[in-house]
Amino acid sequence: MKQRDPQRRPPSLTPKNEKDIIRQVRHYKVITPLFGGGAIPQQPDEVTVIRASEIRGLLRFWWRATRGGQFDGSLEAMRKVEEAIWGSAGGKGKAGPSPIAIAVRVLQEGRPDIPFEVIRKKGKIRVQPRQGSIVPPYAAFSLQPKKEDAHVGMELPGVYVGVAFELIIHFPEAVRQEVEAALWAWETFGGVGARTRRGFGALQLGAIQENGQALKVDMPTCEQVKSWIHARLRSPHLSATQWPKNVPHLNLDMFDTFFHVTRRERNAIEVWTFLITKYQSFRQKRHKKFGLSLWPEANVIRTRMRKRPKWPDRVHNPQVVDKFPRGQFGLPIIFHMPHDNLGREDFTLQGKQGPDGKSVDRLASPLILKPLPCQSGYVGLVAVLDAPRKPPFGLFVPELPDGHQDAESKLTRRDANTEPLRRILHGEPDVLKAFLNFLKAQS
Repeated sequence: MKQRDPQRRPPSLTPKNEKDIIRQVRHYKVITPLFGGGAIPQQPDEVTVIRASEIRGLLRFWWRATRGGQFDGSLEAMRKVEEAIWGSAGGKGKAGPSPIAIAVRVLQEGRPDIPFEVIRKKGKIRVQPRQGSIVPPYAAFSLQPKKEDAHVGMELPGVYVGVAFELIIHFPEAVRQEVEAALWAWETFGGVGARTRRGFGALQLGAIQENGQALKVDMPTCEQVKSWIHARLRSPHLSATQWPKNVPHLNLDMFDTFFHVTRRERNAIEVWTFLITKYQSFRQKRHKKFGLSLWPEANVIRTRMRKRPKWPDRVHNPQVVDKFPRGQFGLPIIFHMPHDNLGREDFTLQGKQGPDGKSVDRLASPLILKPLPCQSGYVGLVAVLDAPRKPPFGLFVPELPDGHQDAESKLTRRDANTEPLRRILHGEPDVLKAFLNFLKAQS
């Protein structure tokens, strides 16, 4: 595919006449609960559950993920075109306002769903999943109140279900391919609100009108989802293949090892629950349901705090792999260890501070888990973005003693064959690939 000259200026996007403006109205149902989406984390917007500014930001991300590879790896060239299409703050050498206009009309605001409840049982306070909630508890763990702060009758945060909206988007004909690539990727791999990579806010496109005319919605059969996505990435949506460093993106190589479609189910919540349940099972792999973890992180913390490691029953020749492999799933991660007498209960795996003093403590997960609508039901979509697996300055655990804080998440093949880690990974050192292997065996 022909690549653009990374040194040339972005094309002028000013339409010559009114006929060069495309006006689309796209109707969406939000098929999984909407998590947050407002200015305050974990809370919906006070004015509207869906914000046009949020969608513009999401479309920018998915434009980079599909169209950012056409600039010979030049970040500067990509940014110039991105700003010309999606807008930038005013200033010298800046593109200024975007030629793309986005508005949202909420059709159904939905209703709240509170995933957890606080009860008193036998004189003790308990926090538990609320009966009747459709949210898999593991997906909404951040909405669960801490036991020490919980009391009966407290107001708990929730999510919104049953949301529907229209996206009204106007754009010049000159950027149709750029806009439609971003829209398709957002609809297929993304969603609205927070935690979309864990399936919240998944979308179902129901109808499109363009300049007053109804267009056919392109939807595959459930059996054709993988080939349908592959074909549309190959053409017309995916650009050339040299992305700037550290820009998360889709690519055709992921279909070999980092892509999976689960079996068809009747509704989106069944699919989502299946994906989250399997993800939880893998992330929390134990020898017994309530036994010690087979993952090494807790034992790494114990040994660095000069305590003896603890091993699950019937694990022969165990060894401490001095790494934090679950960091590959995204950061930060809090390890809660209340029964180890380590002087504190929580330890956090996060990004390290850079030479400029700025801390890059968070890292978005490259793993996408979400239900995807098809012609006769829903399937589970599992994909791994081509994205950094650790922050630019490395990992550390700040609560550990000086000299013992640095951390590593990447495993070697020898690590992956060490007991008890071998029982999870079966010799595969890439934990994301191992998870997909696990999920394929389950579905």
